Amino acid sequence: MNKQLVAIVIASVLLLFTLAGCQEPPSAEESAKAVLSQQDSSNDSLNASEAELRLVAKKVVEKRTTARTWAKIKASGYINAVKLDWQLESALPRAGSTSAYHSTLLQSFADERGLKINWLRVSNLADMFSKLLAFDVDIIPRHLTITANRLEKVSFSYPLLRDREVVIAKAGKHSFDKDDDNNISLPIGSAYIDSVSKQFPHWQVNIIAERVSSQEMADTIADGSVKYTIIDGFAFETLKQYRDDIQSVFTLPKAINLAWAVNKGNDNFLHELNEFISVHHVMQVLEPERKIDFEQLRKNKLPLRVITRNSPETYFLWRGELLGFEYELMRKFADINKVKLVIIVADSYEEMLALLAEGKGDIIAAGLSRTKERVKQIAKAKLTTSLRYNRVKEQLVAHQDSLPINVLADLKGRTITIRKSSSFWATAQMLAKDFGANIVIAKEDIASEILISQVADKEIDLTIADSNLIAIESSFRAEIITPLTFKEDVPYAYLVRQGNPQLLAYLNEFIRKYYRGTFYNVVKNKYFYNEKSRVSHKKHRLVSGSTLSPYDDIVRAYVQPYNFDWRLIVSQMYQESRFDPLASNATGAFGLMQMLPRTAAELGVEDLKDPEQAIASGVQYLDWTRDRFSKDLPVQEQIFFSLASYNAGYGHVKDAQRLARQLGLRSDRWFNNVEKAMLLLQRRHYYQKARYGYVRGREPVNYVRDIHQRYLSYIRISG
Repeated sequence: MNKQLVAIVIASVLLLFTLAGCQEPPSAEESAKAVLSQQDSSNDSLNASEAELRLVAKKVVEKRTTARTWAKIKASGYINAVKLDWQLESALPRAGSTSAYHSTLLQSFADERGLKINWLRVSNLADMFSKLLAFDVDIIPRHLTITANRLEKVSFSYPLLRDREVVIAKAGKHSFDKDDDNNISLPIGSAYIDSVSKQFPHWQVNIIAERVSSQEMADTIADGSVKYTIIDGFAFETLKQYRDDIQSVFTLPKAINLAWAVNKGNDNFLHELNEFISVHHVMQVLEPERKIDFEQLRKNKLPLRVITRNSPETYFLWRGELLGFEYELMRKFADINKVKLVIIVADSYEEMLALLAEGKGDIIAAGLSRTKERVKQIAKAKLTTSLRYNRVKEQLVAHQDSLPINVLADLKGRTITIRKSSSFWATAQMLAKDFGANIVIAKEDIASEILISQVADKEIDLTIADSNLIAIESSFRAEIITPLTFKEDVPYAYLVRQGNPQLLAYLNEFIRKYYRGTFYNVVKNKYFYNEKSRVSHKKHRLVSGSTLSPYDDIVRAYVQPYNFDWRLIVSQMYQESRFDPLASNATGAFGLMQMLPRTAAELGVEDLKDPEQAIASGVQYLDWTRDRFSKDLPVQEQIFFSLASYNAGYGHVKDAQRLARQLGLRSDRWFNNVEKAMLLLQRRHYYQKARYGYVRGREPVNYVRDIHQRYLSYIRISG
């Protein structure tokens, strides 16, 4: 779209807002249309499509000179809130607080008062305060340290967390002495600067521009570019869940309060927030071990702590969305019983049992089969199982090109690779003893989905897995088959402590009511049987001079301001939707560019069925991912990294870059470097130490390769 038109639209809309005075301003779309109607349609430099105009108008920010009062917020029907850009905002929630906690909490506040939330995205904390002080937003719902300097400019809610700040350093030996003139590096605008100046004024403070997150500061500590920095204790506990390259060396003596921020003088709005905080007891603490039963948990307004695994069956992060069969069922259970949900990620079956037995969690919901051997084991640990909430088949996994297996006798001399801790280990032992199969013990950090992919790649002969996981993997790997089923009805059950009969009763009632009901079937189909996720990969036949897609002209128009080759976008569109404007998948992505509706809405796009809007949203999002990476990267590498981020999420790609550096690979090259690290993030040994956790690494690797190869073909055809 012509930049001159953009400037005219924005300037004119702002003028209309100013002239409106105290009246409610017209919508951005109405104002933009009014401006457009005044332009000479014969002026080619100012022509724009209706869709382009809507997108530009959506970006116009309503300018105010005072904060919106609670009365105005209620009358408008929405709260303006601010948070950080998409996946930049948080890691995979393993336990404790993340930005997802604040989003959920503010949503609860809004729901109770019949309001919606209009989210504004920014890239750093300083911009959050700028937006609040400019009255563009009503609230910053985030853990913010209450300081004297900040209190001069904004008001704070009741504290949501009482914490202590800690000095962190690289893991290893350190002789930190608070009386020394320590050199502390801190991000610009940080509240920690005030803490140091008041408590330890002799410390030397280095200000780092644009370092805003505890994760980024931890990275500078780990790579040695910074010796010491300060973060909240709660943030450090979160980082420790998946990092072992940093450590705390000193705790500042003065406790701090963290809260949400609103504009000064907005007393009625602040009163509403404080009332909500008081009633719901949302003050967070690092929870000690506890073994109370469900009624007491609800009475005390404590969160339900669910122990699970980070895996494609249970709980994972995809493009900023928390997903997983177990996660969605437990979220429903928590919503029904009006309790907050906290997810605790364990790395092994043994760790899950230990966390539950020690009172560090309340339920295990991790797709655990209820076998005779396990029932005996959990009874010894004073745990018990719920009713069956799912059932699966125990099946053999083979490659479609391997020698046929029709009966058990055909397994003689064949090799089955399986973990010793697997619930299928007993079956494997039986097959070796009675039918002559060879058993290879897989490493414990190799998950079942990796073993299935190794069968698909002919790296191993056979493995055993459950039918749910096989259904997921077969959506991506058409080469696998299941020639034999060993057990037809393997039950899955939740685990709780024997001392929590109330919780067990509530769980069993939940299962009785919802098992095989509409909600349950929708969720199960979404993850295991959704045919829309099994898109045909049949190539379109193209010859020299062919039109690449039905949308070539639209793509050409939209890529110009972003400096993308239109053929690259067409190649990506084919990969995403096969040019089907109504394409969708199980996770909710929709349209030609398979955008999540929430993300599209934040880009100003409302109708993903409209090809122009769908393409515009995809181009904007690809541009956003590209901007997140260093401008020092070669242009071609920026494209590879942005494509990988579009597919898997920016956070997973940053995890892969970090892992590549640790492995001695180049973090600024995709092919044969970062893509290798991405594949390793499928393995527990690596993803348990990654900020964003498990990722189906083969998918973004194949995604980038396929788009790149098709793009090269498109160049030859259209060149």
